[in-house]
Amino acid sequence: MSLTPEEIEANFNKFRALCEKLGDRSAPALAMVDHLGERLALCPASGKSNYHNCFPGGLADHSIRVLGNAMRLSKAFGWEVPKDSLIIGCLFHDLGKVGDVEKDYYVDAEEWRQQKMGELYTYNKDMQYMDVPTRGLFLCQHFGLKLKMDELLAIKLNDGFVVVENKPYCLKEPMLATIVLTADYISTMQEKGSLP
Repeated sequence: MSLTPEEIEANFNKFRALCEKLGDRSAPALAMVDHLGERLALCPASGKSNYHNCFPGGLADHSIRVLGNAMRLSKAFGWEVPKDSLIIGCLFHDLGKVGDVEKDYYVDAEEWRQQKMGELYTYNKDMQYMDVPTRGLFLCQHFGLKLKMDELLAIKLNDGFVVVENKPYCLKEPMLATIVLTADYISTMQEKGSLP
């Protein structure tokens, strides 16, 4: 799958419009989104062709899908979660994949890696190592976006409890983290064609 330039632009505009719904936190969220701009608009959601949304614009497309699935889950189960928290948790759960304030996280992989391993993008070795959730949290704090505790944990724990450092939170995580984690998993399966 790939997106047309028009679809990439539409997704970025939708992503940005959702940040306008964050009340008094809209200004720092928009400052962050606008600063990341084209880098955010074009960022893939993964680096390998057999993963999900490994194409330009994949991250924004994925994040918007995660929000849609999170809203459907919340409605289906009657979970009451503030809309601004759902927006922040879902849109920014993988924000660290964009990179840091200036450098891209994903860079084009060498041709042999693309052909032999299906790795279209690789991690930028010229930037400080951080896992994706930590880098996303760094970006939020850098731009002054104040997170509630459950929003911070939704971003931190979005890779689930298979990640060793997340295990202590298992069955102790806030509802928002559960919603984002579940919506992320469902969205990834949809993008890989495993779910409708």
